[in-house]
Parts: sequence; structure tokens; C-alpha cells
Amino acid sequence: MYRFLVFFILISTFISCSKNDGNAPPPVVIPDNLNGVITEFSLAPIDINTPDKGTFLISGNNTIYKVDFNAAAESEANAILLFSNDTILTDQSRSLGNLGRDAIAYNPIRENEIFVEFNDGRKIDGLFTNYTSFGGVFGEDLINQWSDPNDPSKPTQKAKDDIINLVHRYSDKDGPGPETKPQPLLVTISVR
Repeated sequence: MYRFLVFFILISTFISCSKNDGNAPPPVVIPDNLNGVITEFSLAPIDINTPDKGTFLISGNNTIYKVDFNAAAESEANAILLFSNDTILTDQSRSLGNLGRDAIAYNPIRENEIFVEFNDGRKIDGLFTNYTSFGGVFGEDLINQWSDPNDPSKPTQKAKDDIINLVHRYSDKDGPGPETKPQPLLVTISVR
């Protein structure tokens, strides 16, 4: 009788495990051409003239994707990032909440479009809307220069110009220099 009970428990375990395996949802496939709305865009440059790390969330196909990018040597890069226009902050932009002394984010920002073009032909086309936040880790000293003394949440013209300059460096990595090559990036996409 004891052997029959042990056998019955083992068989029940196998049956219940096999039933659960069939109910697991299939993994989400990341499309080759990802189109959507960007909800958050964040940069962590080396300095205001030198792009480095960044990330953005893009909503498309009823899924939220996280795109991480990092400045890389051309031999290690797999993509470039281009902005439709350089202007990000507007007169209506205001800083969001307390993100710490070294970080800041703004909303609303100018409607914009970004393109990530991969070396293998894949693409990301993302839209900035009124609900998109744009920010990053820029350092306390620089952020202090970006606040209007009369309205601390309002960005100064220096903030607008500095961010235009940084965004421009993605399509022209040496800025006012003679070259016009985009900043090579190593880009990864995951499902959030």
C-alpha cells in the first residue's frame, strides 16, 4: 500500500508539472522595426559635450520595450541614434519632482521623433509626445545653472542650449569640428 501511495504522488506531480508548462505564455519577440511612443528618455553623458550612456522606454505593439544605449568605438557599435530636431525643451517645460542633486527630468517637451538605425537593418522609430519626460544625470553644478531664479522648475536658456548641444552630438559627434559622423552606439532592446 505504501509503495502505491508513493507511486501515485509521483505520477500526480508529473501530471501537474506538465500541465503548467503548457500554460506558460510564449516569449515576446522584439520586432525588427519597432515603432511607438517614447514615455521616458534619459541620458547620462560624460559631460555636456560628450555622450555616453542612455536609456528610453518605448511603448509599441501593446508592450513596453526598454532600449539601452552606450557610446562605443565604431568597431564595437551596432547602431546610431538620430533626432528629427535638436530642440527638446520649450518655454512650457518644467522639471519633474526630486530626482536627486545630480539628475533632472523635464516635461512637457517639444514633440520630436528619434530614429535608431542598426547596422543589420533593424530600426526603431519613436515619438516624443506631451507626456514624454526627458532628463538625465548631468551633475549638480550644471543643473543649478539650469534653474530660473524666479521659477526654479523652469529651465533657463542655458539649459535649452546645453541640451540642444548634447542631442546634436549624437548626429555629429565632434560638434563644431570638421567631421559630421554620428556617434556610434552599442544598443540593446529588452522587454520591460
